[in-house]
Amino acid sequence: MERETGSRREAVRQAAALWVVRLDDASCSAADRAAFEAWRDESHEHEAAFEREAAAWQRLDRLRAMRPGVERPDRDLLAPERRLTLPGFSRSPWARGMAAAAAVALAVTGVMTFGGGTAYATAIGERRVVVLSDNSRIELNTDSKVVVRYRHGVREVKLVRGEAVFEAAKDARPFLIKAADAVMQADAATEMAVRLRSDGAAVTVKRGAVALDPEPAERKDELRLKAGVTAIYGSAGSRSRAVSDSEIDRALAWRQGAIALNGQSLEQAVAEFNRYNRQRISIADPSISGLRLAGYFQTTEPKSFVSAVTSAFPVQASEGADGAIRLTRRG
Repeated sequence: MERETGSRREAVRQAAALWVVRLDDASCSAADRAAFEAWRDESHEHEAAFEREAAAWQRLDRLRAMRPGVERPDRDLLAPERRLTLPGFSRSPWARGMAAAAAVALAVTGVMTFGGGTAYATAIGERRVVVLSDNSRIELNTDSKVVVRYRHGVREVKLVRGEAVFEAAKDARPFLIKAADAVMQADAATEMAVRLRSDGAAVTVKRGAVALDPEPAERKDELRLKAGVTAIYGSAGSRSRAVSDSEIDRALAWRQGAIALNGQSLEQAVAEFNRYNRQRISIADPSISGLRLAGYFQTTEPKSFVSAVTSAFPVQASEGADGAIRLTRRG
Protein backbone atom coordinates (compact mmCIF):
# COMPACT_ATOMS: atom_id res chain seq x y z
CA MET A 1 0.00 0.00 0.00
CA GLU A 2 2.80 2.46 0.88
CA ARG A 3 4.52 1.68 -2.42
CA GLU A 4 1.30 2.33 -4.35
CA THR A 5 0.73 5.61 -2.51
CA GLY A 6 4.32 6.69 -3.11
CA SER A 7 4.05 5.85 -6.81
CA ARG A 8 0.83 7.84 -7.12
CA ARG A 9 2.33 10.87 -5.39
CA GLU A 10 5.41 10.67 -7.59
CA ALA A 11 3.18 10.55 -10.67
CA VAL A 12 1.35 13.67 -9.45
CA ARG A 13 4.67 15.45 -8.85
CA GLN A 14 5.88 14.53 -12.30
CA ALA A 15 2.68 15.76 -13.92
CA ALA A 16 2.88 19.01 -11.94
CA ALA A 17 6.49 19.57 -13.01
CA LEU A 18 5.55 19.04 -16.65
CA TRP A 19 2.70 21.51 -16.40
CA VAL A 20 4.98 24.13 -14.83
CA VAL A 21 7.42 23.92 -17.70
CA ARG A 22 4.69 23.79 -20.35
CA LEU A 23 2.93 26.88 -18.99
CA ASP A 24 6.23 28.76 -18.99
CA ASP A 25 6.74 27.99 -22.68
CA ALA A 26 5.85 30.79 -25.14
CA SER A 27 4.09 28.26 -27.37
CA CYS A 28 1.63 27.29 -24.63
CA SER A 29 -1.86 27.62 -26.13
CA ALA A 30 -5.22 28.53 -24.63
CA ALA A 31 -6.24 24.89 -24.93
CA ASP A 32 -3.13 23.86 -22.97
CA ARG A 33 -4.02 26.31 -20.21
CA ALA A 34 -7.60 25.09 -20.11
CA ALA A 35 -6.37 21.50 -19.83
CA PHE A 36 -4.06 22.55 -17.00
CA GLU A 37 -6.89 24.30 -15.12
CA ALA A 38 -8.99 21.15 -15.42
CA TRP A 39 -6.13 19.01 -14.09
CA ARG A 40 -5.40 21.34 -11.18
CA ASP A 41 -9.08 21.55 -10.20
CA GLU A 42 -9.33 17.76 -9.92
CA SER A 43 -7.93 17.81 -6.37
CA HIS A 44 -6.11 19.86 -3.73
CA GLU A 45 -3.25 17.38 -4.12
CA HIS A 46 -2.80 18.51 -7.73
CA GLU A 47 -2.95 22.16 -6.64
CA ALA A 48 -0.39 21.69 -3.87
CA ALA A 49 1.93 19.70 -6.15
CA PHE A 50 1.79 22.41 -8.81
CA GLU A 51 2.60 25.09 -6.23
CA ARG A 52 5.66 23.17 -5.08
CA GLU A 53 7.01 22.57 -8.58
CA ALA A 54 6.21 26.11 -9.75
CA ALA A 55 8.25 27.40 -6.82
CA ALA A 56 11.21 25.34 -7.97
CA TRP A 57 10.90 26.75 -11.47
CA GLN A 58 10.67 30.35 -10.28
CA ARG A 59 13.55 29.95 -7.87
CA LEU A 60 15.68 28.52 -10.61
CA ASP A 61 15.24 31.79 -12.51
CA ARG A 62 16.10 33.75 -9.38
CA LEU A 63 19.25 31.76 -8.77
CA ARG A 64 20.32 32.28 -12.37
CA ALA A 65 19.89 36.05 -11.95
CA MET A 66 22.15 36.26 -8.90
CA ARG A 67 25.64 37.65 -9.30
CA PRO A 68 28.60 36.81 -7.03
CA GLY A 69 29.08 39.36 -4.29
CA VAL A 70 25.70 40.99 -4.91
CA GLU A 71 23.18 38.81 -3.11
CA ARG A 72 23.21 35.73 -0.96
CA PRO A 73 20.42 33.22 -1.48
CA ASP A 74 18.00 32.90 1.42
CA ARG A 75 18.40 29.50 3.09
CA ASP A 76 14.61 29.12 2.85
CA LEU A 77 15.00 28.97 -0.93
CA LEU A 78 17.08 25.84 -0.92
CA ALA A 79 16.13 22.24 -0.14
CA PRO A 80 17.83 18.82 -0.45
CA GLU A 81 18.33 17.72 -4.00
CA ARG A 82 15.89 15.27 -5.55
CA ARG A 83 16.00 13.45 -8.86
CA LEU A 84 13.11 13.10 -11.26
CA THR A 85 12.74 10.45 -13.94
CA LEU A 86 9.98 10.79 -16.49
CA PRO A 87 9.53 7.51 -18.36
CA GLY A 88 7.51 7.73 -21.55
CA PHE A 89 8.38 11.38 -22.26
CA SER A 90 11.57 10.90 -24.23
CA ARG A 91 10.20 10.56 -27.74
CA SER A 92 10.28 14.22 -28.74
CA PRO A 93 12.85 17.02 -28.22
CA TRP A 94 10.16 19.16 -26.55
CA ALA A 95 9.28 16.39 -24.13
CA ARG A 96 12.93 15.72 -23.33
CA GLY A 97 13.41 19.41 -22.68
CA MET A 98 10.42 19.48 -20.36
CA ALA A 99 11.68 16.43 -18.49
CA ALA A 100 15.14 17.89 -18.04
CA ALA A 101 13.78 21.28 -16.98
CA ALA A 102 11.36 19.68 -14.55
CA ALA A 103 14.17 17.61 -13.07
CA VAL A 104 16.27 20.74 -12.55
CA ALA A 105 13.30 22.55 -11.04
CA LEU A 106 12.63 19.76 -8.58
CA ALA A 107 16.26 19.77 -7.53
CA VAL A 108 15.97 23.33 -6.28
CA THR A 109 13.07 23.15 -3.82
CA GLY A 110 9.49 22.07 -3.21
CA VAL A 111 7.54 25.26 -2.51
CA MET A 112 6.17 28.24 -4.46
CA THR A 113 7.02 31.94 -4.51
CA PHE A 114 4.49 34.77 -4.61
CA GLY A 115 5.69 38.33 -5.09
CA GLY A 116 8.86 37.80 -3.11
CA GLY A 117 7.21 35.44 -0.62
CA THR A 118 7.42 31.70 -0.24
CA ALA A 119 4.25 29.61 -0.01
CA TYR A 120 3.90 26.31 1.79
CA ALA A 121 0.72 24.26 1.42
CA THR A 122 -0.82 20.95 2.39
CA ALA A 123 -3.46 18.85 0.68
CA ILE A 124 -6.54 17.40 2.38
CA GLY A 125 -5.44 14.94 5.07
CA GLU A 126 -1.80 16.05 4.92
CA ARG A 127 0.30 17.62 7.69
CA ARG A 128 3.64 19.32 7.21
CA VAL A 129 6.36 20.92 9.36
CA VAL A 130 8.39 23.77 7.87
CA VAL A 131 11.56 25.05 9.55
CA LEU A 132 12.48 28.55 8.39
CA SER A 133 16.00 29.96 8.06
CA ASP A 134 15.76 31.67 11.48
CA ASN A 135 14.71 28.30 13.04
CA SER A 136 11.10 29.39 13.46
CA ARG A 137 8.71 26.49 12.85
CA ILE A 138 5.37 26.30 11.10
CA GLU A 139 3.27 23.17 11.39
CA LEU A 140 0.51 23.08 8.80
CA ASN A 141 -2.71 21.18 9.33
CA THR A 142 -4.86 19.68 6.59
CA ASP A 143 -5.69 21.79 3.49
CA SER A 144 -3.70 24.79 4.74
CA LYS A 145 -1.46 27.39 3.17
CA VAL A 146 0.91 30.10 4.38
CA VAL A 147 3.05 32.67 2.59
CA VAL A 148 6.34 33.67 4.26
CA ARG A 149 8.09 36.97 3.54
CA TYR A 150 11.30 38.21 5.17
CA ARG A 151 11.75 41.84 4.23
CA HIS A 152 12.33 45.34 5.62
CA GLY A 153 13.56 43.89 8.90
CA VAL A 154 10.32 41.96 9.54
CA ARG A 155 9.50 38.27 9.46
CA GLU A 156 5.97 38.03 8.13
CA VAL A 157 3.76 34.96 7.68
CA LYS A 158 0.27 35.14 6.19
CA LEU A 159 -2.15 32.29 6.84
CA VAL A 160 -4.06 32.07 3.56
CA ARG A 161 -6.28 29.14 4.48
CA GLY A 162 -6.63 26.38 7.04
CA GLU A 163 -4.76 26.11 10.32
CA ALA A 164 -1.18 26.18 11.55
CA VAL A 165 0.95 26.20 14.70
CA PHE A 166 3.70 28.81 14.77
CA GLU A 167 6.81 28.69 16.95
CA ALA A 168 8.72 31.95 16.74
CA ALA A 169 12.49 31.70 17.17
CA LYS A 170 14.46 34.42 18.95
CA ASP A 171 15.53 37.08 16.46
CA ALA A 172 15.98 40.84 16.36
CA ARG A 173 13.31 41.08 13.67
CA PRO A 174 9.63 41.11 14.70
CA PHE A 175 7.66 37.94 13.88
CA LEU A 176 4.29 38.92 12.43
CA ILE A 177 1.41 36.60 11.58
CA LYS A 178 -1.50 37.79 9.43
CA ALA A 179 -4.80 35.92 9.31
CA ALA A 180 -8.12 37.36 8.15
CA ASP A 181 -8.41 40.79 9.82
CA ALA A 182 -5.84 40.02 12.50
CA VAL A 183 -2.20 41.05 12.67
CA MET A 184 -0.27 39.33 15.46
CA GLN A 185 3.24 39.90 16.73
CA ALA A 186 4.64 36.92 18.62
CA ASP A 187 7.26 37.21 21.33
CA ALA A 188 10.38 35.08 21.07
CA ALA A 189 9.83 31.41 21.97
CA THR A 190 6.06 31.81 21.53
CA GLU A 191 4.06 28.78 20.41
CA MET A 192 0.62 29.59 19.08
CA ALA A 193 -2.11 28.09 16.89
CA VAL A 194 -4.13 30.06 14.35
CA ARG A 195 -7.17 28.74 12.50
CA LEU A 196 -9.21 30.57 9.88
CA ARG A 197 -12.96 30.30 10.52
CA SER A 198 -16.05 31.82 8.99
CA ASP A 199 -16.15 34.42 11.79
CA GLY A 200 -12.46 35.34 11.63
CA ALA A 201 -9.19 34.00 13.01
CA ALA A 202 -9.12 31.78 16.10
CA VAL A 203 -5.87 32.30 18.01
CA THR A 204 -4.68 30.09 20.86
CA VAL A 205 -1.44 30.77 22.74
CA LYS A 206 0.21 27.65 24.13
CA ARG A 207 3.48 29.30 25.23
CA GLY A 208 4.75 32.88 25.34
CA ALA A 209 2.68 35.94 24.44
CA VAL A 210 1.15 37.59 21.39
CA ALA A 211 0.12 41.16 20.65
CA LEU A 212 -3.08 41.14 18.58
CA ASP A 213 -3.94 44.23 16.50
CA PRO A 214 -6.22 45.17 13.64
CA GLU A 215 -4.64 45.97 10.28
CA PRO A 216 -2.18 48.89 10.63
CA ALA A 217 -4.53 51.41 9.01
CA GLU A 218 -7.26 50.69 11.56
CA ARG A 219 -5.36 50.17 14.80
CA LYS A 220 -7.71 51.18 17.57
CA ASP A 221 -7.32 48.77 20.44
CA GLU A 222 -4.57 46.28 21.11
CA LEU A 223 -5.05 42.94 22.81
CA ARG A 224 -2.18 41.05 24.39
CA LEU A 225 -2.71 37.31 24.68
CA LYS A 226 -0.72 35.22 27.11
CA ALA A 227 -0.28 31.46 27.38
CA GLY A 228 -3.54 29.71 28.18
CA VAL A 229 -5.73 32.19 26.33
CA THR A 230 -7.72 31.77 23.12
CA ALA A 231 -9.32 34.55 21.09
CA ILE A 232 -11.52 34.98 18.04
CA TYR A 233 -10.59 37.99 15.98
CA GLY A 234 -12.81 39.13 13.10
CA SER A 235 -14.25 42.21 11.44
CA ALA A 236 -16.67 42.60 14.35
CA GLY A 237 -13.84 42.81 16.89
CA SER A 238 -12.25 40.34 19.27
CA ARG A 239 -13.24 38.21 22.22
CA SER A 240 -11.00 36.07 24.37
CA ARG A 241 -11.21 33.54 27.21
CA ALA A 242 -8.90 31.42 29.31
CA VAL A 243 -8.43 27.77 28.35
CA SER A 244 -6.87 24.86 30.22
CA ASP A 245 -3.83 22.91 29.04
CA SER A 246 -6.03 19.89 28.39
CA GLU A 247 -8.37 21.96 26.24
CA ILE A 248 -5.43 23.23 24.21
CA ASP A 249 -4.11 19.70 23.81
CA ARG A 250 -7.49 18.53 22.52
CA ALA A 251 -7.66 21.41 20.05
CA LEU A 252 -4.18 20.54 18.78
CA ALA A 253 -4.65 16.76 18.73
CA TRP A 254 -4.35 16.98 14.93
CA ARG A 255 -0.58 17.30 15.43
CA GLN A 256 -0.68 13.63 16.44
CA GLY A 257 -3.11 12.79 13.65
CA ALA A 258 -6.17 12.73 15.91
CA ILE A 259 -9.47 14.49 16.52
CA ALA A 260 -10.32 14.86 20.20
CA LEU A 261 -14.01 15.29 20.95
CA ASN A 262 -15.23 16.40 24.35
CA GLY A 263 -18.93 17.17 24.19
CA GLN A 264 -19.07 18.49 20.62
CA SER A 265 -22.23 17.85 18.64
CA LEU A 266 -22.43 15.27 15.88
CA GLU A 267 -22.76 18.15 13.43
CA GLN A 268 -19.51 19.71 14.68
CA ALA A 269 -17.71 16.36 14.66
CA VAL A 270 -18.78 15.61 11.09
CA ALA A 271 -17.59 19.03 9.94
CA GLU A 272 -14.23 18.35 11.58
CA PHE A 273 -13.81 14.96 9.92
CA ASN A 274 -14.70 16.41 6.54
CA ARG A 275 -11.71 18.75 6.83
CA TYR A 276 -9.37 15.76 6.70
CA ASN A 277 -11.01 13.39 4.22
CA ARG A 278 -12.24 13.31 0.66
CA GLN A 279 -14.82 10.71 1.68
CA ARG A 280 -17.51 13.02 2.97
CA ILE A 281 -19.91 12.40 5.84
CA SER A 282 -23.32 14.07 5.82
CA ILE A 283 -26.18 14.19 8.31
CA ALA A 284 -29.35 13.43 6.37
CA ASP A 285 -31.58 13.60 9.46
CA PRO A 286 -31.38 16.91 11.40
CA SER A 287 -32.83 15.25 14.50
CA ILE A 288 -29.47 13.56 15.22
CA SER A 289 -27.21 16.54 14.56
CA GLY A 290 -27.23 17.60 18.22
CA LEU A 291 -26.00 14.30 19.68
CA ARG A 292 -23.00 14.92 21.95
CA LEU A 293 -19.79 12.96 21.45
CA ALA A 294 -16.53 12.30 23.27
CA GLY A 295 -13.41 10.34 22.37
CA TYR A 296 -10.23 10.29 20.29
CA PHE A 297 -10.36 9.34 16.61
CA GLN A 298 -7.80 9.19 13.81
CA THR A 299 -8.28 12.10 11.44
CA THR A 300 -8.10 9.95 8.30
CA GLU A 301 -10.36 7.12 9.47
CA PRO A 302 -13.93 8.41 9.01
CA LYS A 303 -15.36 4.89 8.86
CA SER A 304 -14.04 4.12 12.36
CA PHE A 305 -15.70 7.29 13.60
CA VAL A 306 -18.98 6.38 11.90
CA SER A 307 -18.80 2.88 13.36
CA ALA A 308 -18.42 4.32 16.87
CA VAL A 309 -21.37 6.65 16.34
CA THR A 310 -23.68 3.93 15.04
CA SER A 311 -22.68 1.67 17.95
CA ALA A 312 -23.34 4.28 20.64
CA PHE A 313 -26.46 5.96 19.26
CA PRO A 314 -29.62 5.03 17.31
CA VAL A 315 -27.93 6.10 14.11
CA GLN A 316 -27.43 4.17 10.90
CA ALA A 317 -25.03 4.84 8.04
CA SER A 318 -25.29 4.20 4.32
CA GLU A 319 -22.67 4.73 1.64
CA GLY A 320 -23.66 6.19 -1.72
CA ALA A 321 -22.26 5.40 -5.14
CA ASP A 322 -19.93 8.40 -4.79
CA GLY A 323 -18.51 6.98 -1.55
CA ALA A 324 -20.16 9.62 0.65
CA ILE A 325 -21.52 8.39 4.01
CA ARG A 326 -25.05 9.47 5.03
CA LEU A 327 -26.14 9.36 8.66
CA THR A 328 -29.81 8.95 9.59
CA ARG A 329 -31.77 7.95 12.68
CA ARG A 330 -32.20 4.20 13.07
CA GLY A 331 -35.70 2.83 13.30
